Amino acid sequence: MPGEPVVFRDADFDNLELAREIVLRRLKRNPDWCQFDRTWGDGVQDVVRFEPNRLRSRFIELANEIMWQLVVQCVITIGKDAHNDAYPWFRITAHGKKVLDAERFVPHDPTGYIQELVAITGPLDTAVAIAYAGEALNCYGAGCNVAAALLLGVAAEAAFNELCDSIRPTLAPADRPNLELAVPVRPRHRWLVARYESLRGGERRRLPESLDVTLKFLYDLIRRQRNDLGHPQAQPPTTTREEAFMFFRFLPTFIGDAQELAQYCATNPI
Repeated sequence: MPGEPVVFRDADFDNLELAREIVLRRLKRNPDWCQFDRTWGDGVQDVVRFEPNRLRSRFIELANEIMWQLVVQCVITIGKDAHNDAYPWFRITAHGKKVLDAERFVPHDPTGYIQELVAITGPLDTAVAIAYAGEALNCYGAGCNVAAALLLGVAAEAAFNELCDSIRPTLAPADRPNLELAVPVRPRHRWLVARYESLRGGERRRLPESLDVTLKFLYDLIRRQRNDLGHPQAQPPTTTREEAFMFFRFLPTFIGDAQELAQYCATNPI
């Protein structure tokens, strides 16, 4: 998050997304903050500036709404310690520490997450993947982790399909059917991984090192939404908030790596 304080103006009177950014910023910068309600006094100048100052009371209403959302999302929990174990005291959870340690692509800041995803540019059109990621963020914010993971799997598959569409014309005619979208995802994925792994060391070093992980893990996420989450089962599936958080962190890395691989293949057929 940028170092300068965020300015909260009249135009932001109902701006819940800006309030969320400010609250997360304060949680990150001020680990000793442990009481919500009306605690946005003069000690928060490094986080937010009110122009005019009368907006402070309106901002507190929005901030408290965000705080309760963060309770639902397990970023914070009510109670500071055994002696202050009720509202308005709170503490950051173990999951919350991981969230606040993440510099980018934090699903608890949906607007920022999507903006950062859109900023990953390259030859691939990832609009469909981003749209599904947006729906996944809505589910995650409501505590629907299974639905969020399912939609992230769809988003990952959409990005993979775009990657196949981009690479296929660069292949020798005999190889092109291997990446046809009519071919099931699993054999397409296996074929592409095998081609990637066949690249010589010097060529592999021209691509992101993370491709070794993201390209292989990709199918696990797609398989999860297709088989584990997307079909009725006698035992309903479960996805923890930690697992969903991990999937949200994976998607941008894969999309960035896919853009790099597509760019490479445009001039270096695999």
